[in-house]
Amino acid sequence: MTQINVANRYSTFIGIDVDKHSYSFTVKERNTMNRSKKIPADPKQLYNYIKNSFDHKKVLCAYEAGGSGFGLYDYLKKKRISCLVIPPSAIPVARNEKVKNNRIDSQRIADYLKADNKIKPIRVPEGSYRELRHLTKIRENYVQSRTIAKQRIKALLLSANLYSVYKDADNNWSYSYIENLKQISCSEAVRLRLNMLLLDLEYARNQTLAIHRQLKKFCQDQPEIDKYRSYLQSIPGIGFISAVSLLARIGDPSLLKNERELGAFLGLVPREHSTGDAVNQGSITHLGNQRLRGLLIEAAWTAIRIDTQLGKFFERIKSRHHPKIASRKAIVAVARKLTLIIYRILKEQRNYVRH
Repeated sequence: MTQINVANRYSTFIGIDVDKHSYSFTVKERNTMNRSKKIPADPKQLYNYIKNSFDHKKVLCAYEAGGSGFGLYDYLKKKRISCLVIPPSAIPVARNEKVKNNRIDSQRIADYLKADNKIKPIRVPEGSYRELRHLTKIRENYVQSRTIAKQRIKALLLSANLYSVYKDADNNWSYSYIENLKQISCSEAVRLRLNMLLLDLEYARNQTLAIHRQLKKFCQDQPEIDKYRSYLQSIPGIGFISAVSLLARIGDPSLLKNERELGAFLGLVPREHSTGDAVNQGSITHLGNQRLRGLLIEAAWTAIRIDTQLGKFFERIKSRHHPKIASRKAIVAVARKLTLIIYRILKEQRNYVRH
């Protein structure tokens, strides 16, 4: 995410609540009465309304990121109407607010735009980067399906009193282990249920391998993405999946504004509640993509074993905290440092040099 200051740049602000059937939107102008409308979910109708009502005004539209995707954004951009896609977490909600509907949501977005805050929209991926995001999302879905299948198998083994097999399931899902599952002695109903779960697991594994091959082919066919991918993989701990997942979420690296942006995007910056001269920082914000943040923390564990400088940094941070939380605090700090390294190597278009 990047900050945008809209003060004095626009005169008309339109907050839109998007669902598959309709657009509920609220128009706010600096010196006129607010108005709310609801129309069918058709970008052309919304554009015609804006064009007919505010043809000679500077209009800024916004809607929340979600299942509706970027279709409305694409259409308005093509028609030269400024539009932002905002993460739901960025829209402030009053603690005593108990009523929620589409009209109120659109008003809240319009208020957010008009307040002259430094707005933090998401960066909408364009072209091949959006295609890459679709491919990485497919992989994430099948990885999740694989995990769910394993959890269901373990739960069945536990409920069927097959403890000896269950104990091996925590860390071992090899071909021979799965073959043993197919042969264990159990009742007919348990056998049927287990076989079906094993089929689910096999399907998810095969699909994961298939999309992995497709991701590699896609990168080979996209020289720019493949170039950035190779830069990322030069960083210790970052492999192919972490690299393409980062690029899918970041989009075009040339659009990165500053080195702090990535850390904020991944939720790896500390919360802050400061007043006067007192600066109080807490745990990380946990905003952004949870799966990507997890990949970067996994990369950090590998990086501290390979890169001497990062290893020393980990130990230095670890020594400042209580032993119960020291390692966790330190590895998050390393992950945060990795975001700074990622920014530099992407902007400078070079490989990382290990220390």
